[in-house]
Amino acid sequence: MILTIESSIDSFKTVHFREGLNVVLAETSPQSTNKQTRNSAGKTSIIEIIHFLLGADCKPDSLFRTKALIDQSFTGSFRVDGRLIKVRRSGAAPSQIFILEGGEDRLGLTLKVDREFGLPCTSNTNWKTYLGFAMFDLPSDVKGTEFDESFTPSFRSMISYFARRGPGAILHCERTAEQQQRWDWQVNVSYMLGLDWHIPFDLNKVRAREGMLDELRKAAKGGALGDVVGTVAELRPQLIVAQRKAQSLRDQLASFEVLDSYRDLSRRAARAKTEIQAINREIVSRYETLNHLLEALAGETPPAQSDLERLYAAVGIELPGVALRRFEEVQRFHASVVSNRKAHLQQEIDETSRALASADSRLAAFSAERSEILRTLEGKGALEDFLTLQRQLAELEAIAASLGERFKAAELLEGESTQLKLDRTNIKLRLQADHHARKDLLDEAVVHVAETISDLYDDRTGGLVVEATENGPEFRIHIEGDRGGGISNMEVYCFDLMLFGLVTKHLGGPGFLIHDSHLFDGVDERQIAAAFELGQRATAGLGLQYIVTMNSDVFDRLPLPDDVEREKVVLPTRLSDQTETGGLFGFRFD
Repeated sequence: MILTIESSIDSFKTVHFREGLNVVLAETSPQSTNKQTRNSAGKTSIIEIIHFLLGADCKPDSLFRTKALIDQSFTGSFRVDGRLIKVRRSGAAPSQIFILEGGEDRLGLTLKVDREFGLPCTSNTNWKTYLGFAMFDLPSDVKGTEFDESFTPSFRSMISYFARRGPGAILHCERTAEQQQRWDWQVNVSYMLGLDWHIPFDLNKVRAREGMLDELRKAAKGGALGDVVGTVAELRPQLIVAQRKAQSLRDQLASFEVLDSYRDLSRRAARAKTEIQAINREIVSRYETLNHLLEALAGETPPAQSDLERLYAAVGIELPGVALRRFEEVQRFHASVVSNRKAHLQQEIDETSRALASADSRLAAFSAERSEILRTLEGKGALEDFLTLQRQLAELEAIAASLGERFKAAELLEGESTQLKLDRTNIKLRLQADHHARKDLLDEAVVHVAETISDLYDDRTGGLVVEATENGPEFRIHIEGDRGGGISNMEVYCFDLMLFGLVTKHLGGPGFLIHDSHLFDGVDERQIAAAFELGQRATAGLGLQYIVTMNSDVFDRLPLPDDVEREKVVLPTRLSDQTETGGLFGFRFD
């Protein structure tokens, strides 16, 4: 239950709620138009403040982060799980929830003392976890549980069914926002009705896989992936043809006769190169020898006669004169030695020259042979054909390998597509089995809606439809007859009243159901009066609340039954757009 809504704004009009039917009236003047500022009276702002205090996101464009309100705080007193708890929150520090009363023994509500204000506080995330536990029987600590994942039931999604806000919240009974994701309402409504929410949860994983598959297909069609993606039917013949061509070339190369000749020529060329290198080394060595011999030959001359005479003159001092008579003989001996030495050197020179000439000849022969071999290896003919076939085979093998990988990818994609279709079919089968197993819960919901429609209309019938489809569970309410008189809005009313009753019974619930005046736009006043009576009947004496915001001129015309006393259901706090200070905040701002 909601007990009070307060603010640090001095001019703010504190709202006190009570058990049963609560009507927040806004007195409007005849001059009021839809173009006036959004907070001219503040009916919708009350719902926004309640959501803010119950952990709603506070984005940069939020009402509570406007210049007029960001430095202000809002306080709410609630009865949660039978215990009083009073909290405060501001747009300046939206991640902090200050616990003013009743937070000492809350299970899972970890508190710390704020240094600036000296007050116990908790994070907004922790606060939402606690509220989910207290109102919807979610885990007090989701870590390590199945709820510690994305796309699972959440407090914020479920509480939005009990305080719809914004025009988009009343377009469809199963959604609380125009752009609400399918998985969100399927998972959360299933949970609140006691159905197996894991089935739409698993279906969302199938949708994610389908989304990835669609992106791959779009990328392929748009050329972003080139030829990476194709169909199995298209790729199979291409792959087979490429593989056969490659095999045919392999067979040709395996029997190609030039292979042995190619190896022999390669070996001969290698030997010729070795011989050439050896001959070059030999030539260098022989040229060095030749140069040495020529130098020695040039230096071979007999000693001069004067040198011999001086020698013999010196020797003659010690030898008898008879020795001098042999000078001519010694001179002739020396001449003979020199002549023999020159002859020997010339012979060596001639032999070295002949060896050089032979080496040059052999070098020329080996060079010619090697050049011819290289021309054969590099020129046209069988070897070129062989090398061409090798290149073609490499290209074909690359093409076949690429086609093989694409073929495998196509098989996987098409297999995944088939698997996804099977998964959707299995989802439907699981849903059908679950709805059969939980027939009593579904019957309870169906009866609740049927009775509500019967109480609202004397001349119309309708009911709740819960259908198992391959796209997940579908929830809708249909009231038969023409669609005038705000029928679609009253279908939302029937859905909400059903959820309120079942969630309160099976999960505990928030203890309140809030409807903004927009829900009753275009609705016949008799149905509005009946809706008020049903709301009072569902809450009075049960510690529950049905809260409605409404313009006074509409409320005054309602043909309320006797058991709905106007003065008792209308809250003392009245809002007005007739003066600058008559609205909820006590001042106007854009």
